[in-house]
Amino acid sequence: MREGLLGWATEMLIELDDKAPGVLSRVLTAAPARRQAIFFALAAHEQNCGRNFSGGLIPPKLAEVVRHGRAADILRHALGDVPNGLRRLLERAGDRPLPRSKDYILLHDLAASGDRRGVDALVGAGRISVRKLEVLASLDPRWRHANTVGRIDTCAEATTFNAALTFVQSLNSRATDEVVANAIASMRPTSTLARLLDRFMRRADRLPPHPVPLGDNELRPLASVRDLMEAGRRYRNCLSHRIADVAAGRMAVAEFRGELLMEFRPLSLGAGWALREVHGMRNGPVPLTLAEAAEAKCDQIGIPRFHEEIGGDGWKSYRRFTGELEWG
Repeated sequence: MREGLLGWATEMLIELDDKAPGVLSRVLTAAPARRQAIFFALAAHEQNCGRNFSGGLIPPKLAEVVRHGRAADILRHALGDVPNGLRRLLERAGDRPLPRSKDYILLHDLAASGDRRGVDALVGAGRISVRKLEVLASLDPRWRHANTVGRIDTCAEATTFNAALTFVQSLNSRATDEVVANAIASMRPTSTLARLLDRFMRRADRLPPHPVPLGDNELRPLASVRDLMEAGRRYRNCLSHRIADVAAGRMAVAEFRGELLMEFRPLSLGAGWALREVHGMRNGPVPLTLAEAAEAKCDQIGIPRFHEEIGGDGWKSYRRFTGELEWG
């Protein structure tokens, strides 16, 4: 029975029924709002005492209030002053007790804190559960909303979401707290938080400095999200999904003669950048002569690359004559 309709409150309710016969039947037949008020009163008593009830620890007056009082009377008996929002939260707890008595204290503390955003988030996210309480506690208060609480499953995921939004805001000057909060509030039922983050990332306007200088007729740095998106469409590759890597400074991309893309990666110890690969249409093969011209351009502007001269002129002549391609 402990895990049934009355859960952790079973023993205390049995003791109350001994003091005021009829308490159990009233609890079992009470409307959800009144039943949750009773569970809250028991949780408040248990948490305040710091131990489980036994013997005569439960005041007789509590038994009378539970048996005869309305939901508001029971809450006033337990608290005196009932914080705004507590009754709304209890109405979302369903008809059974929350799994732990301390969960009711968490609801009280949330209502007493004046965090209206947090209260609205829990109320709007459906039936309150331990998972939702833990997710709410882990979410940055700015992002507390039914649309986040209802879409995040664990505390770790909530923490990751917080960090991801901080990263996005550092790259998008227009992603203010107000704009992000409004975007979360406006999410459609079929939308996801990942799509929301991606939408802000695709509007990033604070990309790190590009290793390729401007003004060259052959080599054009893709220094904006718009440039990257447009190049991804033209070359029909996954470049549009690498925007976060570019924004984080993990890679940079430039276009050579409008025919291939050059991928640069940062070196350790702040030693600058190096050419890593060249990519053709759909990441396909790049003619060797074109790849060599791109590499020579890197040498000209002072960007190092992997040493591909090993093998000598004989190896190069063989590849040219046979028409072998350089794969990007």
